[in-house]
Amino acid sequence: MNGDHSEPELEPHAHLALYLETLRARLPEEQFGILAGAVREAAALLAGGREGIVDASEELHPDLHQEFTTVLTILATGRLDHHRVEVTADDGSRLSAMVDPDAAEDPARLEEIRGFLQRWHLKKRAVEEQLDGIARASDCGGADA
Repeated sequence: MNGDHSEPELEPHAHLALYLETLRARLPEEQFGILAGAVREAAALLAGGREGIVDASEELHPDLHQEFTTVLTILATGRLDHHRVEVTADDGSRLSAMVDPDAAEDPARLEEIRGFLQRWHLKKRAVEEQLDGIARASDCGGADA
């Protein structure tokens, strides 16, 4: 017998199936249906090797969005031992990333991840503000024409 206490080898998506069944038992039927639909859409995109956006942001309230992120992480890695890193941005937005156990135990790496999340959020906000400005300018120009 070896002294390795790592997770037992399972089929690639056995952890995912187990986690989804846990969610099915824990969540109200409507919430699980919303989550399952978003997961199916994301899985189809991944299986097809395509990029895309799963447009369920209005239906996935913050707690359900966290479960969605967890399910996607399990889908991508086949593992359950990930950790969530959370950051609150200056504007109060909640940001998070899923990391492996090694990163979760490395304070320097965690600080690097938190910094990345902050920088990403600032860039995203700047792009959104630019797009809003373009949309407003387009609306104003269209009204005069």
